[in-house]
Amino acid sequence: MTPPKLSQPPKILQQAATWFVELQSESCDEQRRQAFAQWLLQNPAHQTAYDDIASLWGNLDELKTTEVAGLNTARSARPRVWRNGKMLTVSLLLATVLTGAWLDLKAPSRVYQTGIGERQTVQLADGSQLQLNTDTQLRVRLSWWRREIELQQGEAMFNVAHQAWHPFTVHTGNLQIKDIGTVFNVRHDNHGTAVSVLEGEVALHAGRSWFGENLPAGFSRKIDAGGHWQKPEKTNTKQVAAWLNGQLLFDHTPLTEVVAELERYHAVRFAFADPALAKQTLSGSFNSADLKPFLQALEKILPIRVQRQKQTVVLYSR
Repeated sequence: MTPPKLSQPPKILQQAATWFVELQSESCDEQRRQAFAQWLLQNPAHQTAYDDIASLWGNLDELKTTEVAGLNTARSARPRVWRNGKMLTVSLLLATVLTGAWLDLKAPSRVYQTGIGERQTVQLADGSQLQLNTDTQLRVRLSWWRREIELQQGEAMFNVAHQAWHPFTVHTGNLQIKDIGTVFNVRHDNHGTAVSVLEGEVALHAGRSWFGENLPAGFSRKIDAGGHWQKPEKTNTKQVAAWLNGQLLFDHTPLTEVVAELERYHAVRFAFADPALAKQTLSGSFNSADLKPFLQALEKILPIRVQRQKQTVVLYSR
Protein backbone atom coordinates (compact mmCIF):
# COMPACT_ATOMS: atom_id res chain seq x y z
CA MET A 1 0.00 0.00 0.00
CA THR A 2 1.47 3.33 -1.10
CA PRO A 3 -0.39 6.17 0.58
CA PRO A 4 -1.33 9.42 -1.17
CA LYS A 5 0.51 12.68 -0.74
CA LEU A 6 -1.36 14.99 1.61
CA SER A 7 -0.74 18.44 0.21
CA GLN A 8 -3.06 20.60 2.35
CA PRO A 9 -2.55 22.15 5.82
CA PRO A 10 -3.36 19.89 8.78
CA LYS A 11 -6.32 22.07 9.84
CA ILE A 12 -8.05 21.66 6.47
CA LEU A 13 -7.23 17.94 6.41
CA GLN A 14 -8.83 17.58 9.83
CA GLN A 15 -11.98 19.34 8.60
CA ALA A 16 -12.04 17.10 5.53
CA ALA A 17 -11.68 13.96 7.67
CA THR A 18 -14.54 15.13 9.89
CA TRP A 19 -16.78 15.68 6.88
CA PHE A 20 -15.76 12.34 5.37
CA VAL A 21 -16.76 10.49 8.52
CA GLU A 22 -20.05 12.37 8.91
CA LEU A 23 -21.12 11.84 5.29
CA GLN A 24 -20.86 8.08 5.74
CA SER A 25 -22.88 8.05 8.95
CA GLU A 26 -26.44 6.79 8.81
CA SER A 27 -27.51 9.87 10.79
CA CYS A 28 -26.25 12.33 8.13
CA ASP A 29 -29.28 14.10 6.68
CA GLU A 30 -29.82 16.36 3.66
CA GLN A 31 -29.21 19.51 5.70
CA ARG A 32 -25.72 18.34 6.65
CA ARG A 33 -24.98 17.28 3.06
CA GLN A 34 -25.89 20.78 1.88
CA ALA A 35 -23.58 22.24 4.56
CA PHE A 36 -20.81 19.98 3.21
CA ALA A 37 -21.42 21.24 -0.33
CA GLN A 38 -21.10 24.83 0.91
CA TRP A 39 -17.85 23.95 2.69
CA LEU A 40 -16.43 22.58 -0.56
CA LEU A 41 -17.23 25.84 -2.37
CA GLN A 42 -15.57 28.03 0.24
CA ASN A 43 -12.03 27.16 -0.82
CA PRO A 44 -10.55 25.07 -3.70
CA ALA A 45 -8.25 23.48 -1.13
CA HIS A 46 -11.26 21.91 0.56
CA GLN A 47 -12.00 19.67 -2.45
CA THR A 48 -8.32 18.68 -2.72
CA ALA A 49 -8.16 17.85 0.99
CA TYR A 50 -11.37 15.84 0.79
CA ASP A 51 -10.05 13.86 -2.19
CA ASP A 52 -6.82 13.18 -0.28
CA ILE A 53 -8.77 11.87 2.71
CA ALA A 54 -10.98 9.74 0.47
CA SER A 55 -7.87 8.35 -1.23
CA LEU A 56 -6.24 7.61 2.13
CA TRP A 57 -9.43 5.84 3.19
CA GLY A 58 -9.41 3.80 -0.01
CA ASN A 59 -5.91 2.57 0.80
CA LEU A 60 -6.71 1.40 4.34
CA ASP A 61 -6.66 -2.34 3.64
CA GLU A 62 -9.17 -1.79 0.86
CA LEU A 63 -12.01 -1.17 3.29
CA LYS A 64 -15.27 -0.58 1.43
CA THR A 65 -17.90 1.78 2.76
CA THR A 66 -20.93 3.77 1.70
CA GLU A 67 -20.35 5.80 -1.45
CA VAL A 68 -19.83 9.54 -1.01
CA ALA A 69 -19.25 12.30 -3.52
CA GLY A 70 -15.74 12.20 -5.06
CA LEU A 71 -14.74 8.93 -3.43
CA ASN A 72 -14.44 6.82 -6.60
CA THR A 73 -12.37 9.47 -8.34
CA ALA A 74 -10.05 9.72 -5.37
CA ARG A 75 -9.63 5.96 -5.13
CA SER A 76 -8.57 5.77 -8.80
CA ALA A 77 -5.89 8.41 -8.36
CA ARG A 78 -2.26 7.29 -8.91
CA PRO A 79 -0.50 6.55 -5.58
CA ARG A 80 2.23 8.99 -4.62
CA VAL A 81 5.17 8.87 -2.26
CA TRP A 82 5.25 10.77 1.05
CA ARG A 83 8.01 13.36 1.12
CA ASN A 84 7.30 15.41 4.19
CA GLY A 85 7.83 14.08 7.71
CA LYS A 86 5.15 16.37 9.14
CA MET A 87 2.63 15.20 6.57
CA LEU A 88 3.61 11.61 7.38
CA THR A 89 2.64 12.17 11.01
CA VAL A 90 -0.62 13.83 9.99
CA SER A 91 -1.32 10.96 7.58
CA LEU A 92 -0.86 8.35 10.28
CA LEU A 93 -3.18 10.23 12.62
CA LEU A 94 -5.83 10.57 9.93
CA ALA A 95 -5.46 6.90 9.06
CA THR A 96 -6.20 6.08 12.68
CA VAL A 97 -9.24 8.36 12.64
CA LEU A 98 -10.59 6.82 9.45
CA THR A 99 -9.99 3.29 10.70
CA GLY A 100 -11.98 4.18 13.80
CA ALA A 101 -14.70 5.59 11.56
CA TRP A 102 -14.88 2.31 9.66
CA LEU A 103 -15.23 0.38 12.91
CA ASP A 104 -17.96 2.83 13.90
CA LEU A 105 -19.89 2.26 10.68
CA LYS A 106 -19.69 -1.51 11.23
CA ALA A 107 -20.84 -1.30 14.85
CA PRO A 108 -24.28 -2.90 15.25
CA SER A 109 -27.21 -1.10 16.84
CA ARG A 110 -29.75 -2.69 19.14
CA VAL A 111 -33.36 -1.79 19.84
CA TYR A 112 -34.93 -2.03 23.29
CA GLN A 113 -38.61 -1.51 23.96
CA THR A 114 -41.31 -1.91 26.60
CA GLY A 115 -45.03 -2.39 26.30
CA ILE A 116 -47.74 -0.43 28.12
CA GLY A 117 -47.21 -0.83 31.85
CA GLU A 118 -43.79 -2.50 31.49
CA ARG A 119 -40.38 -1.34 32.71
CA GLN A 120 -36.93 -2.63 31.73
CA THR A 121 -33.34 -2.10 32.92
CA VAL A 122 -30.51 -2.29 30.36
CA GLN A 123 -26.83 -2.48 31.30
CA LEU A 124 -24.57 -1.24 28.51
CA ALA A 125 -21.08 -2.50 27.77
CA ASP A 126 -19.55 0.89 28.67
CA GLY A 127 -20.94 0.65 32.22
CA SER A 128 -23.89 2.97 31.65
CA GLN A 129 -27.35 1.91 32.77
CA LEU A 130 -30.64 2.67 31.03
CA GLN A 131 -34.03 2.26 32.68
CA LEU A 132 -36.99 2.26 30.32
CA ASN A 133 -40.44 3.32 31.45
CA THR A 134 -43.80 2.26 30.02
CA ASP A 135 -44.36 2.19 26.23
CA THR A 136 -40.78 3.17 25.37
CA GLN A 137 -38.58 2.38 22.40
CA LEU A 138 -34.95 3.34 21.88
CA ARG A 139 -31.98 2.33 19.75
CA VAL A 140 -28.48 1.95 21.21
CA ARG A 141 -25.24 2.21 19.26
CA LEU A 142 -21.88 1.83 21.00
CA SER A 143 -18.63 1.89 19.07
CA TRP A 144 -15.00 2.96 19.17
CA TRP A 145 -16.18 6.35 17.87
CA ARG A 146 -19.31 7.23 19.82
CA ARG A 147 -22.00 6.32 22.34
CA GLU A 148 -25.41 7.23 20.94
CA ILE A 149 -28.99 6.59 21.95
CA GLU A 150 -32.01 7.38 19.79
CA LEU A 151 -35.08 7.71 22.00
CA GLN A 152 -37.88 7.14 19.53
CA GLN A 153 -40.71 7.37 22.04
CA GLY A 154 -41.42 7.10 25.74
CA GLU A 155 -39.27 7.81 28.79
CA ALA A 156 -35.92 6.63 30.08
CA MET A 157 -33.54 7.32 32.94
CA PHE A 158 -29.85 7.47 31.96
CA ASN A 159 -27.09 6.75 34.48
CA VAL A 160 -24.04 7.44 32.35
CA ALA A 161 -20.55 6.04 32.91
CA HIS A 162 -17.89 8.73 32.53
CA GLN A 163 -15.60 8.43 29.50
CA ALA A 164 -13.74 11.66 28.75
CA TRP A 165 -13.09 10.90 25.08
CA HIS A 166 -16.45 9.33 24.28
CA PRO A 167 -19.35 11.68 25.08
CA PHE A 168 -22.75 10.09 25.57
CA THR A 169 -25.46 11.54 23.30
CA VAL A 170 -29.23 10.99 23.38
CA HIS A 171 -31.16 11.97 20.26
CA THR A 172 -34.90 12.61 20.06
CA GLY A 173 -36.80 14.04 17.13
CA ASN A 174 -35.90 17.64 17.97
CA LEU A 175 -33.14 17.54 20.57
CA GLN A 176 -29.64 16.27 21.34
CA ILE A 177 -28.63 15.75 24.98
CA LYS A 178 -24.85 15.52 25.39
CA ASP A 179 -23.33 14.22 28.60
CA ILE A 180 -20.05 12.82 29.92
CA GLY A 181 -21.17 11.22 33.18
CA THR A 182 -24.34 12.00 35.10
CA VAL A 183 -27.94 10.94 35.77
CA PHE A 184 -30.81 12.43 33.80
CA ASN A 185 -34.35 11.59 32.71
CA VAL A 186 -35.74 12.13 29.19
CA ARG A 187 -39.37 11.93 28.14
CA HIS A 188 -40.25 12.17 24.45
CA ASP A 189 -43.69 12.13 22.82
CA ASN A 190 -45.72 13.91 20.15
CA HIS A 191 -45.72 17.10 22.21
CA GLY A 192 -41.93 17.39 22.41
CA THR A 193 -39.10 16.44 24.76
CA ALA A 194 -38.59 17.06 28.48
CA VAL A 195 -35.19 16.66 30.18
CA SER A 196 -34.66 16.54 33.94
CA VAL A 197 -31.15 16.36 35.44
CA LEU A 198 -30.78 14.55 38.76
CA GLU A 199 -26.97 14.60 38.99
CA GLY A 200 -24.26 16.44 37.09
CA GLU A 201 -24.99 18.55 34.02
CA VAL A 202 -25.95 18.05 30.39
CA ALA A 203 -25.79 20.20 27.25
CA LEU A 204 -28.99 20.60 25.25
CA HIS A 205 -28.73 21.16 21.48
CA ALA A 206 -31.85 21.93 19.47
CA GLY A 207 -31.82 19.83 16.31
CA ARG A 208 -28.28 19.75 14.92
CA SER A 209 -27.23 23.10 16.30
CA TRP A 210 -23.57 23.39 17.34
CA PHE A 211 -24.58 25.76 20.13
CA GLY A 212 -25.98 24.14 23.26
CA GLU A 213 -27.30 25.32 26.59
CA ASN A 214 -26.22 23.64 29.81
CA LEU A 215 -28.80 22.29 32.21
CA PRO A 216 -27.55 21.58 35.77
CA ALA A 217 -28.80 19.12 38.37
CA GLY A 218 -32.13 19.97 39.97
CA PHE A 219 -33.53 21.58 36.82
CA SER A 220 -35.68 20.46 33.92
CA ARG A 221 -36.43 21.95 30.54
CA LYS A 222 -38.84 21.25 27.71
CA ILE A 223 -38.75 21.81 23.98
CA ASP A 224 -42.01 21.41 22.06
CA ALA A 225 -42.51 19.56 18.79
CA GLY A 226 -42.01 22.82 16.89
CA GLY A 227 -38.59 23.42 18.42
CA HIS A 228 -39.66 26.15 20.85
CA TRP A 229 -37.92 26.18 24.24
CA GLN A 230 -39.62 26.63 27.58
CA LYS A 231 -37.72 28.27 30.41
CA PRO A 232 -35.71 25.99 32.72
CA GLU A 233 -37.57 25.10 35.91
CA LYS A 234 -36.54 23.69 39.25
CA THR A 235 -37.65 20.11 39.42
CA ASN A 236 -38.78 17.74 42.14
CA THR A 237 -36.27 14.94 41.64
CA LYS A 238 -38.32 12.54 43.77
CA GLN A 239 -41.31 13.12 41.54
CA VAL A 240 -39.26 12.68 38.37
CA ALA A 241 -37.73 9.41 39.58
CA ALA A 242 -40.87 7.99 41.24
CA TRP A 243 -41.69 5.82 38.22
CA LEU A 244 -38.53 3.79 38.84
CA ASN A 245 -40.32 2.32 41.87
CA GLY A 246 -43.67 1.99 40.15
CA GLN A 247 -45.08 5.13 41.75
CA LEU A 248 -46.73 8.28 40.41
CA LEU A 249 -46.43 11.47 42.47
CA PHE A 250 -48.84 14.34 41.93
CA ASP A 251 -48.59 17.74 43.58
CA HIS A 252 -51.66 19.90 42.91
CA THR A 253 -51.61 18.50 39.39
CA PRO A 254 -54.58 19.34 37.10
CA LEU A 255 -56.78 16.30 36.60
CA THR A 256 -56.40 16.52 32.84
CA GLU A 257 -52.65 15.91 33.29
CA VAL A 258 -53.26 13.16 35.84
CA VAL A 259 -55.46 11.10 33.55
CA ALA A 260 -53.07 11.64 30.62
CA GLU A 261 -50.34 10.14 32.81
CA LEU A 262 -52.53 7.15 33.73
CA GLU A 263 -53.23 6.52 30.05
CA ARG A 264 -49.51 5.93 29.53
CA TYR A 265 -49.57 2.99 31.97
CA HIS A 266 -52.94 1.41 31.14
CA ALA A 267 -54.81 0.57 27.95
CA VAL A 268 -57.72 2.87 28.82
CA ARG A 269 -58.98 6.31 27.85
CA PHE A 270 -60.47 8.84 30.25
CA ALA A 271 -63.39 11.09 29.37
CA PHE A 272 -64.84 14.03 31.30
CA ALA A 273 -68.64 14.10 31.35
CA ASP A 274 -68.29 17.57 32.84
CA PRO A 275 -65.39 19.56 31.26
CA ALA A 276 -65.04 21.61 34.47
CA LEU A 277 -63.68 18.51 36.22
CA ALA A 278 -60.50 18.75 34.17
CA LYS A 279 -59.51 21.81 36.23
CA GLN A 280 -59.65 19.92 39.53
CA THR A 281 -56.22 19.23 41.04
CA LEU A 282 -54.88 16.12 42.71
CA SER A 283 -52.02 15.44 45.14
CA GLY A 284 -50.70 12.12 46.39
CA SER A 285 -48.66 9.02 45.62
CA PHE A 286 -50.22 6.19 43.61
CA ASN A 287 -49.20 2.78 42.30
CA SER A 288 -48.81 3.11 38.54
CA ALA A 289 -49.54 -0.59 37.96
CA ASP A 290 -52.93 -0.78 39.71
CA LEU A 291 -55.71 1.35 38.28
CA LYS A 292 -58.58 0.21 40.52
CA PRO A 293 -57.22 1.64 43.82
CA PHE A 294 -56.52 4.90 42.02
CA LEU A 295 -60.11 5.19 40.80
CA GLN A 296 -61.40 4.40 44.28
CA ALA A 297 -59.15 7.03 45.80
CA LEU A 298 -60.24 9.54 43.18
CA GLU A 299 -63.88 9.22 44.29
CA LYS A 300 -62.88 9.74 47.93
CA ILE A 301 -60.59 12.71 47.36
CA LEU A 302 -62.54 14.69 44.76
CA PRO A 303 -66.26 15.32 44.10
CA ILE A 304 -66.19 12.79 41.29
CA ARG A 305 -68.09 9.67 40.37
CA VAL A 306 -66.26 7.12 38.23
CA GLN A 307 -67.90 4.83 35.72
CA ARG A 308 -65.85 2.37 33.69
CA GLN A 309 -67.16 1.23 30.33
CA LYS A 310 -64.74 -1.44 29.01
CA GLN A 311 -61.65 0.54 27.99
CA THR A 312 -63.14 3.95 28.71
CA VAL A 313 -63.29 5.59 32.14
CA VAL A 314 -65.90 8.34 32.38
CA LEU A 315 -65.64 10.93 35.16
CA TYR A 316 -68.90 12.55 36.35
CA SER A 317 -69.51 15.38 38.81
CA ARG A 318 -70.83 14.22 42.14
